Amino acid sequence: MQKLSHQQSGNLGEVLALAKLNSLGIAAYASPEGAPGHDLIAVVDGLAQSIEVKTRQFLERPTEISRWPVDMATKGDADFFLFVELDLRTLSPTFYLLTNEQARATHRLSKGLGNCYPSHVRKASAANDFSPLLAAGAPHART
Repeated sequence: MQKLSHQQSGNLGEVLALAKLNSLGIAAYASPEGAPGHDLIAVVDGLAQSIEVKTRQFLERPTEISRWPVDMATKGDADFFLFVELDLRTLSPTFYLLTNEQARATHRLSKGLGNCYPSHVRKASAANDFSPLLAAGAPHART
């Protein structure tokens, strides 16, 4: 077994994220490939929330993932960042949803490149917890 290309894993991660959101009853839509903006839009309580999806894959264990590249200069205005750990043996994703603030707190620059590191992402969000997105549409979150 070998890893998918970055493009393939990214596309697969976005499709899996879209399916997960829809299965949770969240109206979510994918942006067309190559379109400006963010990967997904989720509508929660009538409010659109932008989601940037970052996917990394592994063959044996999640610790093979050393970073999720994130360009905050171009993608930093997303409402949420969804980091996907993709187990290629089963095509099972694990999702880590971070708010913009949480993603910025985990973001580090190294040699001019921006990355969010898995250990920081995992500390900031429980696996498969989409409650921050659901809370974003709650009436108290609008004020």
